[in-house]
Amino acid sequence: MTAQILSSELSTLIQESKRKNTELRNVAEKSLQDLKALPATSESQLAADLNRRPQFISPFLIACRTQNAKFAGSAVACLQKLAVSHALPRERLREVLEAFRDCSSLGLEIQLKILQALPSLLQNYSNELRGELLSTVFQVCSFLQNTKNPSVSNTAAATLQQLVISVFDKIAVEDERSLEFPTVAEVPVEDGSAPVRAAAYDAYKVFHDLCLMTEEKKPEYVRFSPISQTSGLELIESVLTNHGNIFSTHPEQGHILRSLLMPLVIRCLSERLNFPITLRVVRILYVLIRNHLEVMPSECEIALGLLNHMLDPEASPPWKRALCMEVFRGLYSDPVLILKIYGNYDERDGKKVIIRGNLDAFVRLSTERPSVIGLGHHSSAPSSYEANKESPSEQAVAEAGAIAGVIGGPIGGSNNIGISTQWSSLRTPCLDHLDKIEPPILPDTYIYGLVLACINNLSESLAKFILPLTVPAESSKGKKKSKLQEQPDQDILSTSQFEQPQPQARRLSRAHSYRKKTVPINPLSLEQHSVYAGVRTTADLINECWPAVLAACSTFLNATLDTDYYRALVRSIQKFTQVAGLLRLSTPRDAFLTTLGKAAVPPNVLTANLSSPKTPSLESPGLFSNAKGLLSVESLVSQASSLSLDKNRRTSVDAGIPTLNTRNLLCLRALLNLAIALGPTLGSAWSIVFETLQQADIVVAAATSRLSGRDHRAGVPTAHRTDVETSLQSFGSETAAVQAAASRLFESTIDFPNDSFLNVLNALCELLHGKTLPAMLPRTTSGSSRPPVQHQRRIGSISGISLNTESDAQDYIFALSKIADLATLNQGRLAHYDATESGWDILMKELITVCADVTIASSARLLAAKIVSRTVKDIAGFSMAELPDQRGEIQDRVLSALKLQISNLYKAHPEDENAADETDVEVHQVVLEALRSVMEQCGESLTAGWDSVFGVLMSAFGTPNFDLAHVKGRRGAIDDDLTWSVPPSKMISKRLGRSAFASVHLVCSDFLAAVPDNSISTLLELLVRFCSQQEDLNISLTTITFFWNVSDFLHNRIDMSSLSAVVGYRAEEIDARSAIEKAALQGSLPALWLHLLLQLTAVTTDNRSEVRNGAVHTILRIFENYVGQISPEAWVLCMRAILFKMVETNLAAQTAIRSKQWDVTVDEVKSWNETTKIVLNAIASLFVNYMETITSADDFGNAWQTMLEYLGKYFSCGSHSLGASACYTITGVLSKVEDSGKTGIEPLVQTAELWSQYFNHRSLWNYETESNQEAFLAYTQAFKEIYRLIKDAIEPKRILTMVINLETCILDSDKDVYSSDIDYMTPLQMQVVECIGMVRSDTVEAPSFLIKLLARFTALPFTAMEINSVRNGPTFVALSKAAMALLQSLAVKHIAEKETFTSGALDFALMSLAMPMKQKYTWQLEGKPPTTWQMATSTALAILKPALPQARSLSLKNDTIKAIWDQTISIVDSIVKADYSSASPSTPFEKDELFDIASFTALRDMITPSLGFITIPDATRRTYTSSLFQSSLIHQHESGEVPFVEDGPLEELYKIRYGRTKDSIPTLRPSMSYFCLSELVSLVAVHDGSAERIKLAQAAAPYLILRAALPLKAYIADQPLRGRMPQPESHRQELLFVLRKMRELNIEPKAIPDSSGVSSPHKKHLHRLFPLLHKAISVAHDDSEVLEELVSLVKIVGEGFGV
Repeated sequence: MTAQILSSELSTLIQESKRKNTELRNVAEKSLQDLKALPATSESQLAADLNRRPQFISPFLIACRTQNAKFAGSAVACLQKLAVSHALPRERLREVLEAFRDCSSLGLEIQLKILQALPSLLQNYSNELRGELLSTVFQVCSFLQNTKNPSVSNTAAATLQQLVISVFDKIAVEDERSLEFPTVAEVPVEDGSAPVRAAAYDAYKVFHDLCLMTEEKKPEYVRFSPISQTSGLELIESVLTNHGNIFSTHPEQGHILRSLLMPLVIRCLSERLNFPITLRVVRILYVLIRNHLEVMPSECEIALGLLNHMLDPEASPPWKRALCMEVFRGLYSDPVLILKIYGNYDERDGKKVIIRGNLDAFVRLSTERPSVIGLGHHSSAPSSYEANKESPSEQAVAEAGAIAGVIGGPIGGSNNIGISTQWSSLRTPCLDHLDKIEPPILPDTYIYGLVLACINNLSESLAKFILPLTVPAESSKGKKKSKLQEQPDQDILSTSQFEQPQPQARRLSRAHSYRKKTVPINPLSLEQHSVYAGVRTTADLINECWPAVLAACSTFLNATLDTDYYRALVRSIQKFTQVAGLLRLSTPRDAFLTTLGKAAVPPNVLTANLSSPKTPSLESPGLFSNAKGLLSVESLVSQASSLSLDKNRRTSVDAGIPTLNTRNLLCLRALLNLAIALGPTLGSAWSIVFETLQQADIVVAAATSRLSGRDHRAGVPTAHRTDVETSLQSFGSETAAVQAAASRLFESTIDFPNDSFLNVLNALCELLHGKTLPAMLPRTTSGSSRPPVQHQRRIGSISGISLNTESDAQDYIFALSKIADLATLNQGRLAHYDATESGWDILMKELITVCADVTIASSARLLAAKIVSRTVKDIAGFSMAELPDQRGEIQDRVLSALKLQISNLYKAHPEDENAADETDVEVHQVVLEALRSVMEQCGESLTAGWDSVFGVLMSAFGTPNFDLAHVKGRRGAIDDDLTWSVPPSKMISKRLGRSAFASVHLVCSDFLAAVPDNSISTLLELLVRFCSQQEDLNISLTTITFFWNVSDFLHNRIDMSSLSAVVGYRAEEIDARSAIEKAALQGSLPALWLHLLLQLTAVTTDNRSEVRNGAVHTILRIFENYVGQISPEAWVLCMRAILFKMVETNLAAQTAIRSKQWDVTVDEVKSWNETTKIVLNAIASLFVNYMETITSADDFGNAWQTMLEYLGKYFSCGSHSLGASACYTITGVLSKVEDSGKTGIEPLVQTAELWSQYFNHRSLWNYETESNQEAFLAYTQAFKEIYRLIKDAIEPKRILTMVINLETCILDSDKDVYSSDIDYMTPLQMQVVECIGMVRSDTVEAPSFLIKLLARFTALPFTAMEINSVRNGPTFVALSKAAMALLQSLAVKHIAEKETFTSGALDFALMSLAMPMKQKYTWQLEGKPPTTWQMATSTALAILKPALPQARSLSLKNDTIKAIWDQTISIVDSIVKADYSSASPSTPFEKDELFDIASFTALRDMITPSLGFITIPDATRRTYTSSLFQSSLIHQHESGEVPFVEDGPLEELYKIRYGRTKDSIPTLRPSMSYFCLSELVSLVAVHDGSAERIKLAQAAAPYLILRAALPLKAYIADQPLRGRMPQPESHRQELLFVLRKMRELNIEPKAIPDSSGVSSPHKKHLHRLFPLLHKAISVAHDDSEVLEELVSLVKIVGEGFGV
């Protein structure tokens, strides 16, 4: 590519120079030929070939000398290409540079090409370009820089800078290979001269001449063209910046700095030069001070002094002061540099005080214009900053870690008051305004922002240097850092992860010493450390300069700063204080801590008299808790509202109650972080921290009190609502940060040595001393009321700051909450160290004193009690890991503390617990809860303190000094007659009872094995008291289960066979109980077990049903668990002494209720009945479980007889509920008796007798309040068991008498409230049916009795209302169906017995079955299929099928036969007829019709031709045929149209009614009507000619003739009126059906009397109908089919007459 370009350019030169320059053309042609002669290889080969031909570039050099722009342009371009390709011959470089110099005044493109070529030349020919050649390069470049064309001038300036840097780059290479390069010259240095190598010599000459030219002098070594002073300064700064190390290692360069550059800088700073020059001079000075302070200390001292001097407003313009401040800002950011400056100047005598002088200047600056920085009594945010909604929120800026110098331009004009990133900072610092000719417009507050930045950088630098030295060195690199190591440089602006870390539980042995490495190392003690000198310098700096720093910071703390600047300021104070503290400089440390403390509370707290705020809720009494403490939501809302309303108003002292703002919290957080970092070293300074927190707590409490009871947002204008929300959000973030800091503060005390820990504890306890706070409310007791006592006291001070306010509980709440945190975090210390050494004695003394002091507010007392509780619980937990001896010591210590707390609490009223007020009760409850916690943790391993445990528990009943002797004395006072009712116990408070009971629960459930034997009786007394108390039902119920637990515990330790030895086997009940009580008092374990049961027996009379029932269940379960281990003698003892007594007491209660001795409600009566049921079930269950032993014993008969007496007494109470319980007891016991041989007949007979007597008390039953369903159900179940055992040993009549009671149960039973007996029988009905099915029917009178009973059940749905029309009882539908099924089987079974017929049982059964059939559709209560009438039909057919033949075979009386056939015909009538006028539209008539047709068909086959027997009256047959006639009618007829069949069906046979056009309604059962009509025809038709057939034909003939005449008469009457209208189809079909049947019928000859002239005996019916047939033919002219049928019948009649 290069060859082509060169060839092209040479060709151009040849062409252009043909006539103008022959020399140039000839040389160009020669070079072109040489170029073409070269082989076409790579670029590198081309460059090498051209290097070997020096004459090749001659055309380009000649072209440049011509000064022709066209020739020179091509030549320079080619030379530039050759320079880049490294193809210029080295021997002709001078000519090339001269050519460039000759062309430097030509056109723009040529100049730019030259500038492009120079860097390539210097890079590719660095070794050749030295001395004069290098001077020529700089001459050409500097010349081009002075051209007027800005693009050329700027490019030349950049190129010149690049060339200068390249010169110095060669020094670095030369120094690395110094042995390879010889020295070439000597140059002057401070003390003479020094040899230098080539590159260093070039650099020396260049930099020397640059300094001279910048001073506007002539260069000595390099032929520089004149350059501007600003350009020179920029070149110097560039060299110093890029190669600063060269000036430190090369003395010749340092000599230039001292001899030329620094005098220039100092002179320029002293003179009033323009901004560009001063800016560049200051930049150079900043670089020199940072990098070369040691090279020229004297000169830097002068320069730094000048910088301090220029900070004076009269000495320099504002922009120059700003430049100086920016320099200092940078210097303060380097900790090593700042210490060097202080060590070199401030510390040395005779030197200027640079740092201290600068800080003093800061103090003057901070106060020179107070109105501009918004100086006031406290810090506030600029108003414009607040109003700017586009500015980032405080939280966002905080998270970004913004400090002074945040990028941002000035916003607004000079009217902005205060320092803010919006108008107090520049987008670009003044030092970076290199492109400006005039100084930038600076905000008035810009310099003050720089002051803040300097202070911040100073603090940061000192911290970076000192803090790493305070961390103890770890023995292993793998170990993690401790908390103090991890957070030595805590950043107060970090707002992430505010969750309070939970303290990790850990075990500390007594031999363990708290690590002193957690105490920060004092760097001043590191005398052998390499940086010890710097540490001393730091300490001197702080000791000398802290007043100035504090003064400046204090001023700005009260100025108007935005959030960014304020946070940076607080951070500066924090860092400075931390460094001072780590160096153990107590004076500056305490001074800065005090300053932060002042800033953490509102300034008007100093003078405000706060009214006593409402005591915070005890839910979270701590200062930094999550509820109503300092940082509560209520406080946030109230304060945010206040801030929003007052944000545009600033006064010296705000009126009203002060509030905390985010800035107060920021300072508070910084104070806490300092306490964390300096904790073990603070000593007495802890009081500053805690008093600050206390004052903040007071402020919040006052603000909360002011706004409590009303809406915090009320009164806030709508325009400020958004401000309230924004303030609240920011306030909340600060709150979270303070919470996290407070948590870390107290967590850090874990690793404190004991002496440091005691400092913290004593500082907190001091807050409690000297204050007598009043109770917030009068103490309400049973006696007089004490007025509240009001006091005035002095709040803790911070360096003399005092606050007088009305006394309240807030101080105590604060101090106690902090003590609680401290104790919680140092549990291991308190547990494993001596009480004095660890602070246990101090802690307990202070807390118990507060708990018992009635003059202290309730909230404080409660908080103190909770702290004791939590501490005791935690330390008891630590005891679990100790050896038994040490464990007992710790347990005794904590339990004694609880007992002491209770003792002190009631010292004022030891005998009258009613004198205790609500606070005493609450404190008492806290103690009980603490005991419960201790029991939960170490109950199993509790080896000491049981007397204290039970003493504290008994205190819930008002006996704090309880002991065992008291219990025994009370027990011994029991009368000998023993009423066995437990008197109710009275608790001081329900809450106390619940708390104490929780511990009792633990003892009885988990820790019985740990209770000493001598304490068991005390435990039993506790159980009795808790069971009998009336305040809490759940406690009583649970206590009952504890009896069971204790019973199991005692049972495992005794031999159950020894129970009978406690009392005599045959002892009476009362004697047995007395013996048990006495033995229990003597400590007998078997007696204690029996005593438990006696106590439970007494509990069964408690007035609360749940307690009574629970006691009964527990007794039952206790016996059930041990029934296999109790001997017969012991069982008899338990039965007599415990079980029967339980029944007696229950009976006595029931008797009192029924006799109105007790005024009880209905619900109470029900609950007592339920208890009776449970008692009797328990007795029955025990009888059942112990049946083998009882039945084998001699006393079973006596025991059962006694039990029956009790049951009889329950019957006499007249209660169904009691009766049910008694019957269930009988059932339960007898169900386990397999046969009567084991028990004997007599007890069973007595049981049956008792069962039969139940209905003797019907007059006492009350149907209104008590359902009898359950009682009757239990009654029937008892019958089953009784009958099972005595069915073979009792008279059958007795059994039938008992069955009557079962029927009475059915009739008297109430309706089931929650279910219906339509589809399914009630349980009672099912049981009764089962009982009837069980009864033997093979005894005398049993079949007929049972058939009639079942028949009554069958008809019961239809007869129940007749029996009792008032009572709303069951429907009996399902029972009726079940009775039908049983009736069928029973009747069929005994149908062969004559008694079934003669007793009227069968007749009655058929009559009962006919009742549902007759009410086929009128009865609406039908359940699931089949319907009642269908099932009755099927049952009746099933019974009649064997019954009718059997009736003929038996010699029955006519009356009996007639009754049976009458019921049979009634059933037929019920089948064929149906009154569907009230039927539902959804009734399946067709399906029902088919069922009836099938049923009638089956029944017809049974009664035909038996119905024609002579023994059956004619009236019965007429009734049958009449029923068929009525059912055969298809259409409704008008009154009189059908004659009364009883009066003579054929009397008006030929009478025609008036015609009508209205169609009559057809029947819904046409199939049944046609079937009945066909049956009439069949009865009249000729058969076998038997007498029975003739009787039936004679009975049916009149009805058949009448039935045939009816459609004919209607046709004759109505058809003429219809005209051409067709006859209704149903009428026509009926008429055709009748005509055809009449034509087909061959009648029985004897069915109709003979007529004269009639020769056909089988068509007599047509002769009777002839007149009607004749008339019908006269009107049938329009219906050929009808006419044809009529004509055929007339023909048949004529044939009968022989026509």
